[in-house]
Amino acid sequence: MQNYKKALFALALSAFCMGVTEFVMAGVLIDVQHYFKINAKTAGYLTTLYAIGVVIGAPIVSIALSHFYRHIQLLINLGIFALANLTIFFSNNFYLTAFARFIAGTQHGVFFVIATLAISSITPNEKKSSALAIMVTGLTVALVTGVPLGTFIGYHFGFKLIFLLIFIITVFASLGVWHMMPKNLYPNPTNLKNLAPAFSHRNLLKTYTITLCSCGAQFILYTYLQKLLVDISGFKEQNTTYILLLYGICAIFGNLWGGKMVDKKGAIFSLRLILSIQIFVFLNFLWTIYIPILVILNIALMGFFSFSTIPALKMLSIAKAKRHTHKIMDSTISVNEAAFNVGIALASFIGGLVLTNIGIEFNALFASIFVLPALIFASAFAKDKINYNHFKRKVE
Repeated sequence: MQNYKKALFALALSAFCMGVTEFVMAGVLIDVQHYFKINAKTAGYLTTLYAIGVVIGAPIVSIALSHFYRHIQLLINLGIFALANLTIFFSNNFYLTAFARFIAGTQHGVFFVIATLAISSITPNEKKSSALAIMVTGLTVALVTGVPLGTFIGYHFGFKLIFLLIFIITVFASLGVWHMMPKNLYPNPTNLKNLAPAFSHRNLLKTYTITLCSCGAQFILYTYLQKLLVDISGFKEQNTTYILLLYGICAIFGNLWGGKMVDKKGAIFSLRLILSIQIFVFLNFLWTIYIPILVILNIALMGFFSFSTIPALKMLSIAKAKRHTHKIMDSTISVNEAAFNVGIALASFIGGLVLTNIGIEFNALFASIFVLPALIFASAFAKDKINYNHFKRKVE
């Protein structure tokens, strides 16, 4: 228990690699188009396929690894993820690249299931919430340093070099897991039958829907953000790097602010407030996208409030899993992790349809509509009755 901070560092570094791999496509979309000679909608499938991989990996692939000790699970997981990114670096074929993106996505989903459970095992009760937030910060730091840096590297040296760097960093993260993770974290073997109870209660279904819609909405817009900035707002391609940097910085602060909000007001109140603000921010894009300074401000707000929901979503899902499926929490948490990326995959697909058939300037409108079910279900929940730090209250 006393060495959990070292293990947490290794997990945060791993989350950083996952974050760069997932989000970097938004910054190199145009480079991918040119390299493979495809349109923006087809290039966007590399984001969609990654998200679909997460959806499959979280509940299904994690079953195959569930018989190993936690640190072995993580080593296998990170090894496959590293090889998938190395394949993207060497690939000259779009379909092979797409397949490798899908495989990398499956390992992303598995990682966050294993890491969430590992943190719960090695962290003192009073620090579980902050430890989870630190791990997620690895993901948001990817937006601040990894994605803009990846965009810069892609612009000057080609987008493939990004995936070689991800491979190298993932190897270091694997070494960190080997040396820093406790070796006595026993597995909790699961099987496909355990997935059924994870869908057995309406409160669990509501939780998954909130996760799906609140996390997915921004990707209707974010997946094609670079194209919007260049084609509609009039920015030069190289300048989009700095705008994505601002977005990432705001995402980190939003994540930290969201954690404090949950501690003070509870997950339900936090979600009601934040999701309402998100709808306003998305709708604001309809008139700000033509004014450079205002669209930059709106992107900053989108980053802040989109990522401020994550602490509330994770705390809510753990509490629901503990209450309704105590003996199979692994499966329930894996389904909720999948819901994160069902939302991303669906939103990216919708974003491509809107871009192609209506116009990219309307992506923000559909993002605001996508948030609505999350807000409705969050409003339908009773007020928080849980102490999320100790998992002792009840949520109805």
